[in-house]
Amino acid sequence: MALDKDRPSWFGTVVNTALVGLGSVLVLFPAWLPRASPSGLDLENSAVEILQLALLLVSLAILLAASSHAGKLRPIYQALSLGCLAAAIGEAPWIGDFIPFKEDLLLIPVLGGMTWLFVKNSRETLRFVALSARHPASGFIAAAVIIIYVFADSFGSTRFWEASLEGEVPPGLPQICSAYLELLACYFIFVGVIGFTLPLRKGKDNL
Repeated sequence: MALDKDRPSWFGTVVNTALVGLGSVLVLFPAWLPRASPSGLDLENSAVEILQLALLLVSLAILLAASSHAGKLRPIYQALSLGCLAAAIGEAPWIGDFIPFKEDLLLIPVLGGMTWLFVKNSRETLRFVALSARHPASGFIAAAVIIIYVFADSFGSTRFWEASLEGEVPPGLPQICSAYLELLACYFIFVGVIGFTLPLRKGKDNL
């Protein structure tokens, strides 16, 4: 019996499953690190920031790799990869130490390129929106957006913890909670990206 060429590779499925499992472990990894080293470097928070950046960059790489198999939706996946790049720039403020201007200015060409791809391929954009609305990965992306703009902002507020604890707020608690929630959001983005790219078949553009 001839093999079905459209059947997803078991190796690729195993690799993607392993990536999702590894990501769930890495999300908790910073909690095992000491709060501060003898040199005064906060290892835990540093690890959280590095993992946020790593998850976004891996998501970017996956989207770019999948775009070559996305058919007519190729520019949409490229635009989404630029979105991940913009998020990565936002999570790496230290970039400003290596460039002669504010790192926020880097977002102008990145977001401009993403918008241009969406507008230029408006028909494919609408088709992707219609397809993704019925895809489970959209739930992860939506959850990530809610976590970043609602929960991380609330739990990162000193006023929230003052009202909740009805007393003195432990130093660094709001920042730690906000950082971990952002890390969870980056992991959800990573899982959502895998969800959007896993079903792609070479030469086809279905989700």
